[in-house]
Amino acid sequence: MNILILTDFSPQAYNAARYALNSNSGSSKFYVLHASSTGEASQIDEALLDFVARLKKEPAANGHSFSTLPFSDNLINATRKAVTEKRIDLIVMGASGKNTSNFQGLGGNTCNVVKKVKCPVLVVPNCDFKQWENLYLPLDLRFPVHTEALQLLQKLSVSKDVTLDVWEFNYNKAGTQIEDFKLPNYKLVRKTLKEESDFFGKFWPEANIKANVIVFFARQLHITEKLLNRLSATETRKQNLPVLILHG
Repeated sequence: MNILILTDFSPQAYNAARYALNSNSGSSKFYVLHASSTGEASQIDEALLDFVARLKKEPAANGHSFSTLPFSDNLINATRKAVTEKRIDLIVMGASGKNTSNFQGLGGNTCNVVKKVKCPVLVVPNCDFKQWENLYLPLDLRFPVHTEALQLLQKLSVSKDVTLDVWEFNYNKAGTQIEDFKLPNYKLVRKTLKEESDFFGKFWPEANIKANVIVFFARQLHITEKLLNRLSATETRKQNLPVLILHG
């Protein structure tokens, strides 16, 4: 896999990079990108090299290759260029950093990348890596998705007994169940819920306890925003689960 790590050199960005090393199986190419239209080029180059040098010392770095990508441009343009030129399969970034937003734990830069760059994004909060055994996927059946995007899951490091828990929200019977799930290495568990309140009343309480990662489709980011807004309003509940956002 070709994996793009976005960094602002914050502790959150390094934690996300370290998480990415552990969540990847096989031999992958990691590209570490920092974009700045105002920073001193030599200082950025040196900071990127230091960042990669630290990553190479991680136990999970064995077998992977690393390259730095300094850009004198804004983050979105730089990320788009890197995704195209390096044929990136997955973008990894911290859930928060130096530029924060009104969402609990989600940085403004993260929101922009997720919405404006057509590439899968793994958003990592301040958490340690845990083997992916339970993935929770909420689907709003009012909006179409291409389940082919789920094939990315076949490339990521998961346990032998991994489960994909699919929660299909069929509000007012607005849609039909999606039949075409082709993930041979996964056990599929599917539920259909009919009330919007079930997202927080049933899906989130269970996912918060059992999930290792939550999977969203980019076309259904309204679900993500509802989740993050609710967490923002509840101080005792913080987002500690990685979120994988797929485009399809």
